[in-house]
Amino acid sequence: MTATRSSLLRRVRDPADAQSWNEFDSIYRPLLIHYARCRGAGEDLAEEVAQECMAAVARQIGHFERQRSFRAWLRAIVDHKICDQLSRRRPTAVAADAIDALRDPSPAPGELWEKHWNEGVARMLVQRLHSTFAAHTLQAFEMYVLEERPVAEISKALGMTANQIYVAKSRVARHLREHCDDLIDALYGVWP
Repeated sequence: MTATRSSLLRRVRDPADAQSWNEFDSIYRPLLIHYARCRGAGEDLAEEVAQECMAAVARQIGHFERQRSFRAWLRAIVDHKICDQLSRRRPTAVAADAIDALRDPSPAPGELWEKHWNEGVARMLVQRLHSTFAAHTLQAFEMYVLEERPVAEISKALGMTANQIYVAKSRVARHLREHCDDLIDALYGVWP
């Protein structure tokens, strides 16, 4: 991704810019789906929530002001859409508890959102490294760093030694630190 996130946000203000919307969708839809699923939505509901979020962003992006972060703005949209969908689909005591949990001001939902946001960024960066590293090296990195799986489990699954897993983690992490500043800016860039 060559454009900064800020420029992408400017470009998606034009509903006719299909390329920018495709780029935006490829970055944010997986995050929205994963977050919705972690908040209690099933597969179909999570897809529907993501679609409603994209429609809401399309309607509201022209009015988005940089008074708060884009990340917080998007999280407010997805939480609202999850709550709406749960209340429409399952008006039971279980759904009421889930809705109350969404409205809970405790830091847990915010921490969950931050965790998924950062994991989404890391996964996107790792996907862009397929031409740089062998598949098993990236797989070891993902399993160890992103999925937090035990080294013994990774070793058995990939046929790698513990040392090879640690080396793979170190090499990929070093490459990300050295070469991915532009990609980090693409998601965390400042609004002009």
